[in-house]
Amino acid sequence: MFAPGKLTEQQKRGVVVCIPKTRPNQPSDYRQITLLNTYYKILARIVANRIRPTLEDLLHPSQYCGRPGNTIFEAIASVREAIAFDEVKRKPLCILTLDFKDAFDRISHTYLFAILRSHGFSDSFVDRIRHIYENATSMVQVNGHISAPFPIQCSVRQGCPLSMCLFTLCINPLIYRLRQQLRGIQINRRQRKMAVVAYADDITGFVTAPEEITAIELALRCYERATGAKLNIEKSHALAVGTWDTTRRVMDIPYSNEIKVLEIHLSNTTAQSAMSSWARITTMMRIQAREAYTRDLDLAQRIQYIHTYLLAKLWHTAQVLLPPNVSIRQIVTAVSWFIWHGDIFQVPLSTLQKKKEEGVGA
Repeated sequence: MFAPGKLTEQQKRGVVVCIPKTRPNQPSDYRQITLLNTYYKILARIVANRIRPTLEDLLHPSQYCGRPGNTIFEAIASVREAIAFDEVKRKPLCILTLDFKDAFDRISHTYLFAILRSHGFSDSFVDRIRHIYENATSMVQVNGHISAPFPIQCSVRQGCPLSMCLFTLCINPLIYRLRQQLRGIQINRRQRKMAVVAYADDITGFVTAPEEITAIELALRCYERATGAKLNIEKSHALAVGTWDTTRRVMDIPYSNEIKVLEIHLSNTTAQSAMSSWARITTMMRIQAREAYTRDLDLAQRIQYIHTYLLAKLWHTAQVLLPPNVSIRQIVTAVSWFIWHGDIFQVPLSTLQKKKEEGVGA
């Protein structure tokens, strides 16, 4: 199968399932994931493993997805550090979060194959990827019913092991272009200037001068024409930090009091960012604890539920933002209330929380 690089049309047929992002009210509230044939995924995994070692050299250092050693937490921390830096320096800074509508689904195959060749991949290797996408079809499953198959004329499929590698290569020229056009900020002499931070299709840009706005717009329009991408103005946001003048519009992108970067809410100060993010987490945690309160669980099961569901929501944010004391108290209260079912203790809760070795008579 790998040697000729060809699959049958049946092997290239996928089933699209719609997974709700939150509480869905409209089609855009669902994420489309394609379930693919096992043979297809084996071949895609082999090709992805061939591409992955080259990404460190091909991708811009500002891309934190796909490059060995980079993590999602470093991407978020870079944006947090930019905010903290400008808190001290008080210089004009506008942080843009750019959202592309159906980013993976709009990638032109013609553009994809041209990008692969421009990065030095051989014609035979590009042809192998072309065969994977050529005459590919999908069906949509809704409420147990499956539609008739329809051709896939663009996109890299979400659910394919190869898609993330291909997408990061496709968006790479845009990141290089933005880095060339933006002056960026330099937090210390040992680090390179930071003008853009990307994690796959989540792009955050740092604008420090009004004349950079036109350059950003030209870069984005060029990328849209080449790839078929479409900037989603409504879901893109601008955050004014320091002395940035909010009367200056950036492609009609609305200014917000906070932005969301990889599921972390950030404001124009690090303190407010921590308060805002942790307030959301503690509220969600308490709601979930109340919903599960009446379930028939013994003590061990309640503790397991806390570790698996309630506290699992904390770790992503805790990697980049320290929780305020008020949030810590709310978390401790919610956990204790859930474990002990609101019982009143005859000894202080702080004593119950001590290690076994620290107990009375130890």
